[in-house]
Amino acid sequence: MVICLLAAVAGIGAQRVVMLPAEGSNGITEAESTGSYGEIYNITQPRIDLYLPSGGGRPATTLLVCPGGAYQYVSVQNEGKYVADWALQHGMAVAVLKYRLPNGHDYIPLSDAMAAMRMLRDSADVWNLDAGRIGVMGFSAGGHLAGSLLTKYADSRTRPDFGVLVYPVLSMEADTHLKTRRLLLGDSFGERQKAEWTLRNGVGRQVPPCFVVACQDDKGVPVSNSIDFYTALTKAGVSAELLVMPKGGHGFGFMREIPQAALFHQLLLQWINEL
Repeated sequence: MVICLLAAVAGIGAQRVVMLPAEGSNGITEAESTGSYGEIYNITQPRIDLYLPSGGGRPATTLLVCPGGAYQYVSVQNEGKYVADWALQHGMAVAVLKYRLPNGHDYIPLSDAMAAMRMLRDSADVWNLDAGRIGVMGFSAGGHLAGSLLTKYADSRTRPDFGVLVYPVLSMEADTHLKTRRLLLGDSFGERQKAEWTLRNGVGRQVPPCFVVACQDDKGVPVSNSIDFYTALTKAGVSAELLVMPKGGHGFGFMREIPQAALFHQLLLQWINEL
């Protein structure tokens, strides 16, 4: 395990970059690069940016955050750092996952998410985390990654204690986001692969409690992704909450204001605290 401490401070907590073991290869050979909005392309070395609340005290609830980006890049600002700024204000720790892009290798992002969960659980005492309150939170394609972890975790170490899915891509069927599907599954895929990564198909009683949020006017990812997944959770007897807001579109994250942002944040915080 390699841990690099950075001098930078984000919000009210110090940031640490923790490198993760990488299983397999996504076949990307281009150098990693950062776009004008802070988004990261061509990730080949998975890692987490760890934000810990200051002041010590009782062990913190932790969010493993999977930013979106259509599996083309990782949106680490709007759906990462700004999430950490909010969570730190409420005494939570955040690990922003910089996962490898699939490039048609569908299992690669999930293997990185599971590696991150193992790292957080194994280091819980070191970082003063509550090993029994480590959840996963994902946005858009990162919501697909978070949903994959919720439905396909390998064991007790990789099982999240709860999940938060924000305007998530959860279907590979007709109501999917086409670029997300192409970059995850590749140019040629069959019905079996499409069904495997349509995540409502993997919902059972083993899935942890979930909070799902989306907007009716989302033009990028149809709201049916969230509604159908919530319906599957309900049928399986999994504790879940669904918030569908009329306006807000797609990609608002924790940076862009939408009409009901305050309600979303309030309900999410209440849900987490009541777990």
